[in-house]
Amino acid sequence: RKHLDSCYFGKLAILDGAIKHSGDNLTGEGAGDDEVIVVDLGRIPAEATGLVFTVNSFTGQKFTEVAKAYCRLVDAATDEELVRFDLTGAEPQTGVMMAKLIRQFSGEWEMTAMGEFVKSRTVRGMVKPAAKAL
Repeated sequence: RKHLDSCYFGKLAILDGAIKHSGDNLTGEGAGDDEVIVVDLGRIPAEATGLVFTVNSFTGQKFTEVAKAYCRLVDAATDEELVRFDLTGAEPQTGVMMAKLIRQFSGEWEMTAMGEFVKSRTVRGMVKPAAKAL
């Protein structure tokens, strides 16, 4: 539960590039996902035993005020959508812990969908709730 690092619009790559953020999209224009974080689980260092995927509204706009807001977790190898949350129809909050991955003793990662809303506009504000969730 020791925080190692956070990947977000202000820090686009962490853990030697094992986790990369596509950059901030403030307009939501265009087709497809507005922002993407790619995680190469095979490159995650051994000291990282848990990951929590979060979404925040840095401007303070609540998810319910954003048209068509959603977040999802996709397996890049199969293009299978593993988790999806509609944020527009959810709680009027500025942060959500979407899902967590825990590294098992076997080395495999176990995913759990969370959908836990948090009053936080920043990734920094998500560190303690995320650690508690692990």
